[in-house]
Amino acid sequence: MKKPAYLLQLLSLILVPTMFSCVPEDDLGPDTGDPRDKFIGSWLFNETPVTKKLNPTFRVTISYNSGNSSQVLLSNFGNTGNSYSAYGIATSNRITVPYQEIATGVFVEGSGTMSTLNLMDWEYSITAGGDIENFTATATK
Repeated sequence: MKKPAYLLQLLSLILVPTMFSCVPEDDLGPDTGDPRDKFIGSWLFNETPVTKKLNPTFRVTISYNSGNSSQVLLSNFGNTGNSYSAYGIATSNRITVPYQEIATGVFVEGSGTMSTLNLMDWEYSITAGGDIENFTATATK
């Protein structure tokens, strides 16, 4: 008779911590009414793999797209140069960059997920001249 009670206690000890171990998406900052607010600013990207002889650390500036209330502009996304910008769609803790041409023959796509107000994890690809390269990066504010 004690065995079922013991198993129930053991099961509750295992399940209770897992129910509270994840940070809800909405806890990444105050609700300002605009999901883009927490992404705006200068972010330092640290990119892997380092296949080119370029610095794997570079700055991306994220700003509001005044023409679309759900979009942000990412200047220098993928270390393509400050004169090139990609647009992204911002949600509660994620920016999605749909497949787009940011310069003649240069295409980008990817997404970044915010884990804290000062840290994002990114996965994206850059296609240039028919060659595609896949990257991961951490971005810190």
